[in-house]
Amino acid sequence: MDKWTVARALREIASYIELSEPNPFKARAFESAARRIESLDRSVDDLVATGGLHSTPGIGRSIGPIVADLVTKGHSAYLDELRSRYPPGIFELLRVPALGLKKIGVLYSELGIASLDELEAAAQAGRVAGLAGFGAKTQKKILDGIATARRRSSQFLLSFGLEVGESLRGRLAQIDAIEDAIVSGSVRRRLEIVDSVDIVVATGDSVRAIAEVEKRGLLDRLEQDGWTMLRGFGRDEIPVSLHLTAPADCGAALVVTTGSADFVEAFASTIAKNGFELRHRELFHNGRHIRSENESALFERVAVPFVDPELRESGDVLRRKKRVRLVEPADLKGTFHVHTTFSDGRNSVAEMLSAARDRGFDYVGISDHSPNAFYANGVTVDDLTGQHAEIDAQRALVAPMRVFRGTEADILDDGTIDYGHATLPRFDFVVASIHSRFAMDREAMTARMLRALDDPFVTILGHLTGRLLLGRTGYAIDFDRVFDRAAERGVMIEINGNPHRLELDWRLAGRAIDRGVLLCINPDAHSIAELSHVISGVWLARKAGLSAKHIFNTRPVDEVADYLEKRRQKAMERVLSAEC
Repeated sequence: MDKWTVARALREIASYIELSEPNPFKARAFESAARRIESLDRSVDDLVATGGLHSTPGIGRSIGPIVADLVTKGHSAYLDELRSRYPPGIFELLRVPALGLKKIGVLYSELGIASLDELEAAAQAGRVAGLAGFGAKTQKKILDGIATARRRSSQFLLSFGLEVGESLRGRLAQIDAIEDAIVSGSVRRRLEIVDSVDIVVATGDSVRAIAEVEKRGLLDRLEQDGWTMLRGFGRDEIPVSLHLTAPADCGAALVVTTGSADFVEAFASTIAKNGFELRHRELFHNGRHIRSENESALFERVAVPFVDPELRESGDVLRRKKRVRLVEPADLKGTFHVHTTFSDGRNSVAEMLSAARDRGFDYVGISDHSPNAFYANGVTVDDLTGQHAEIDAQRALVAPMRVFRGTEADILDDGTIDYGHATLPRFDFVVASIHSRFAMDREAMTARMLRALDDPFVTILGHLTGRLLLGRTGYAIDFDRVFDRAAERGVMIEINGNPHRLELDWRLAGRAIDRGVLLCINPDAHSIAELSHVISGVWLARKAGLSAKHIFNTRPVDEVADYLEKRRQKAMERVLSAEC
């Protein structure tokens, strides 16, 4: 059992605990343990075998035996017992936007509701409104959300699809009869929402390969479709297709299984002009089979500029005369939008800065929440002195990495910025975000955001829509007006790498770039592990076809420091001029 499977089991335990117990700390302990397991740089099997599990921070003697059981026995008696208390489909209720685990626990304990059908019947009968903590408004939201929940039943976050795909790829690579395994499909294209996982499996002996996949139980509900396809489910949830191919045809198989139908059709039409043909998952030229061990060689052979996987949504990309160099993780020199325990972060200033330095960043910006975000323990004006003193104390310890003092300041209902102009000059940068009143109409929300962009201290606009993938659609705004105003005021727009957000939407990024808006890839990190969200931010940027020149934090530290200080000085001058 790999670390991802163990972490998933621990999160399932946390969910059951939150359903049934009033103590929030127990559930959080299992959630924290899951994150710790995911961040391990060694095999969890090895950790159990060497006895190092109990001494691992965040695991301890209570959770350690559960992890050991998962690894050595393949299951946990504790998790099995928790599962036995509830019907198997109860967590499908989480797909309803108005419901969290606490409310689901109430629905089950009070009304016996454990499915969407039961929930819909109870809400239509008016029985939900009478429960404590619900009411008529919540009941209506639940009814409105049930249709959305049913649509989501076959949709998954990219991060989950990638986790399942890479875990399977690693296990497939351990099979002697398999020479290579590569994740393809919508996961490789880095679509933010996927409905399946595709893996190209290069093998010279498909009979042995299939037998080993079956023997090792790599997929749930496994079905064989001829000698070139295996279908099943990963984690008993997400559909998985294994595309078996000869090693000599791996490149062609990747092209066919990675691209959207539109891209593959356009690619086939393009190469047909020179006598090439994609037949099933093989390449032919004037009827003769052509070897294509890898994609790069195939693109070169058919005289088509290589198209990065992220861009293979539409055939329009094939009109380009040469390959565009997309931004890469190594291009990022630093990042902003990093939270600490001064607000709702899970790690201290010292821990976050040390982790950022260890990642190789040349600079990092700390940006805890502002006072209006009371739910996130926003930093009051009085507490800023202590926070800034702590940041200053750590600077020498993480040198030569540069540390910038910032804030994620709330955009208030009227568009003004939390803290106000008496306090905002104390920050090197300001990420301005909306965290409330999401239901404002499009015109009012646009006006609110435009006013925020007019504030001279705003450096970066965060959370462009406030969406949560598969959870919340986000507020409505006039994107073009916002992009125009951001360009006029020189305000950057954030690419938020949190896997549950991934905004701004890659489909909109080109419109911002065309107007001259600079973008900044941020992790929205609330823990050390979440600093890695810059990677998913890079995926989004690549999906949008962006190069390093479009991203602010690919710039060297001296240029970034100079830019931020000049902008802050101009803001202060503008405010003083207005006051005079």
